[in-house]
Amino acid sequence: MRPQRAPAKMPRKLNSRHITPVTDPVEVCARIRNKSNNKEESCIKVINDTTIHLTPGDSKLFMVNNIYFLSSYQQTECQFSRVFDSNVSQKRLFDCVAQTMVDDLVRGKNGLLFTYGVTSSGKTYTMTGSLEEPGFLPRCLDMLFNSITAVQASKYVFVPDGMNGFHVQSEADALLEKQERDILPQLTPKTPNKIESAATFSFRNINVHYKEKNINPECRYSVFVSYVEIYNDYVYDLLGDVQLDPFNRPKPPQSKRLREDKNKNMFVYGVSQVEVASTEEAFAAFQQGQERRRIAHTQLNAESSRSHSILNIRLVQAPLDPLGEDLLQERSLICASQLSLVDLAGSERMARTGAGGERSREAGNINSSLMTLRRCLEQLRENQKNGSSDMVKYRNSKLTHLFKSYFEGHGKVKMVVCLNPNMAEYDENIHVVQFAEMAQQVEVARSEDFKVDTESIKRKAMEAKVKAEEERRKQHTAMKQLNKEASGGCLASPDYSLGQPFPNLEVMDYADNETVPGLISMLEHRIGRMNAIKKRVSRYGEIFRSNLSSCTQHEQSVQQQLKDCEADLANKTKELNKLDRQVKKLESKNQVLTRTTQVFEKEKKQLQDQLSDAEAMLKSSQSDSRRLEMKMKGAVANTKAHVEKECEKRVRTVQTEMQEKMWVKDERLRQLKNIISTGGGREGRPTAARRCQTPLKQPISSVSSPGPPVATKHRRSCSASHSNWLAHLPSSTVQTETILQPAIRPNKVVNVPSPKDVAGASKYLLTHQREDGTGEIETQLVKGEVFHTRSGGQQVQFVDIETLKQHDPQKNEKKSITRSETSIEEASVDEQSSWTDVETRVS
Repeated sequence: MRPQRAPAKMPRKLNSRHITPVTDPVEVCARIRNKSNNKEESCIKVINDTTIHLTPGDSKLFMVNNIYFLSSYQQTECQFSRVFDSNVSQKRLFDCVAQTMVDDLVRGKNGLLFTYGVTSSGKTYTMTGSLEEPGFLPRCLDMLFNSITAVQASKYVFVPDGMNGFHVQSEADALLEKQERDILPQLTPKTPNKIESAATFSFRNINVHYKEKNINPECRYSVFVSYVEIYNDYVYDLLGDVQLDPFNRPKPPQSKRLREDKNKNMFVYGVSQVEVASTEEAFAAFQQGQERRRIAHTQLNAESSRSHSILNIRLVQAPLDPLGEDLLQERSLICASQLSLVDLAGSERMARTGAGGERSREAGNINSSLMTLRRCLEQLRENQKNGSSDMVKYRNSKLTHLFKSYFEGHGKVKMVVCLNPNMAEYDENIHVVQFAEMAQQVEVARSEDFKVDTESIKRKAMEAKVKAEEERRKQHTAMKQLNKEASGGCLASPDYSLGQPFPNLEVMDYADNETVPGLISMLEHRIGRMNAIKKRVSRYGEIFRSNLSSCTQHEQSVQQQLKDCEADLANKTKELNKLDRQVKKLESKNQVLTRTTQVFEKEKKQLQDQLSDAEAMLKSSQSDSRRLEMKMKGAVANTKAHVEKECEKRVRTVQTEMQEKMWVKDERLRQLKNIISTGGGREGRPTAARRCQTPLKQPISSVSSPGPPVATKHRRSCSASHSNWLAHLPSSTVQTETILQPAIRPNKVVNVPSPKDVAGASKYLLTHQREDGTGEIETQLVKGEVFHTRSGGQQVQFVDIETLKQHDPQKNEKKSITRSETSIEEASVDEQSSWTDVETRVS
């Protein structure tokens, strides 16, 4: 059954004290690819649109350390949001999965769509498609550009600010930038681009062109794309310029860092964001990045992705002014939504793919990042289920760190699980569907649509208009005041003439009384006019000096403000540099911690692998011990039967010997009866001499037929050889004074041999002494041959033992006498008992 979803934990961005946000689960769809061999049995069975069954088959075996074990998996039922069989078309898949995400992109919402599965399960085909059947990526671009064609802004009007944001520039600046970046480079002849032609050809195969109807005509839109890959847990830009060394050779790409913007969204710092105006341009940029993406050949896939690829489609929109002519340059009114299309590299086992060297390292990093993604989702699920706030370790991998904001409520998340129905992929599919079912239990907060506030736009436009009117009024008032001060309330323009020119002053008569008085009055008028002009000039000079002093003071204040601003700017620059150094330092520490964590994770994985190998070896040894135990039981039973046969044979032999002895006794009894019957009666017990003269018939079995004499085999002692001997003579060895001594002349004598000593010898001699039963010293010379083993060591095999003894003759004589007396007594007792037995039987 499908597990019930737990209540979601509040994301960091939302305030949960008063409002409970609406949450949506992570939508997980399953797509089953075609079988590689139609005759092969499938391990996946589609029950309905949301349910599949995974069956291991009748004889499902898996191998560990070249030992096959029977699989313990049973038939498994898995629930998904939607299930698509192998006959589904790319169009149908896009309609059900990705079309709504493009709608949300136009409405100002973020989205994350990624494909997940094992290697060679159809993830790249689902995301990219082919020329005949385009996938998610080309169809999303086609639908987006079909929707914004009528309201698309001019190129270079929106400019990235480098911190995951945008600002608006004027049309004139946009035209200048377009001339610098597009028109001037086209004047240089270039070879035709093959990528653009391929892109155009691929998009002609999209027969159905989708279009979003909820487009705001009062806004203008622009599309930016960026393409990155995560390779060995490093982020690389696939659309950046290729750097060349002094020899015009391409330099290795530099990895990019991850940062957080003011809205708590993670982004790749310094990544290239290419503005595209059509579907063909966008797909051409994608093809350019595809050529730089890392792929390799494995046993399971001819073009296996060795990195996680991420294509970010960013839609930037801003409203027009109330007149509908120009874009408002207010940054708070700009909305930048993003759709991330992620093609995850497939998890793989190195034993199945045959990876080694660099491929093995790549597979380890891929599996590690996918495991980190799974652990983060598990921790999110546990936090939402238990209401806890345990830390989710997004920073353990660049993949989870980059998409942290999506899981914290900054966008919608969808996942397409690609499954391979081949029976050999059953174990891998089990892990994939377990991860998918766990991911469906994670809740993500629903984001709101971007809405243009018309009243706010009108209010801002009115404020700007009022502000411009005030500036114009201030300028007009200042000009009027300046003109008024300059005129002094009199003439509009100063007049510096002294009056009319002098008239004809020629005096023709001495009695002329008009010319001289007229000249005098004119001169007085000119003098008065000159005095007035002097006063006006002095007043203008005072006004000029006052204005000049005020301008000087204003300039000094402006200069002081400029110095203060420069000082503040220098301080801010220092603080910014300091913060930048701190950020770099913290990022380096973070990288060190990340690498340390990776090392620990790698060691943990190695220990887990060793533990699994040890468990497998333990199971193998237990099975070997059981087989050995059964073999020992069989050997014991065989030995027991053999011993019983030998015992029965010996019993029969003893019975035969006893029967022969009885025959001998019967023969003696018969002879005795003959003697008694011949002698005429019983004359008493015969004497010992008589008994000794009586011939006795020996048993037939005790008499052995004489054969040809066999010479005893003479074995030549190993002491006579002339090899490189190493004598091991313990320090506790006692020197004996026997006449016979070993004839070995060792090359080296040591008390405790070392491996180096053994390696330089071909023969080995060990002297061993012990005390025998008589208290004498017995010396044994144990001889062996030195063999070199295959692993580079040495092995000694003992082949001969020589023993040197010495005895005391007196002790030996006493013991021999004691033995002879004992044997005589035993013989007399036996003889007496035998005669007593005969007498008893006769009577």
